[in-house]
Amino acid sequence: MIPMERPALQLSVTSLLGMVACVALNIWLFRLGPLLGILGLNVSKHVIIAYLCRAVGVDKQRRRPHPHVNAPPTSAPRLPVS
Repeated sequence: MIPMERPALQLSVTSLLGMVACVALNIWLFRLGPLLGILGLNVSKHVIIAYLCRAVGVDKQRRRPHPHVNAPPTSAPRLPVS
């Protein structure tokens, strides 16, 4: 089943549209001035890095089996009541 799994970095239509919008915005900002173009590149870079981190799964918790999962439940020791 491994060949049938979806690749981690596969672009969806929405993400492709977002990337095209970032490129178009940067071209438009460079036409207004170099400082605005550089600021636009900086914002686009952060957006693309955030998308890549999400696609790769940077914040996902790793599933580690706990050592006490198969251990029988322990009860508290009972003291005799006198």
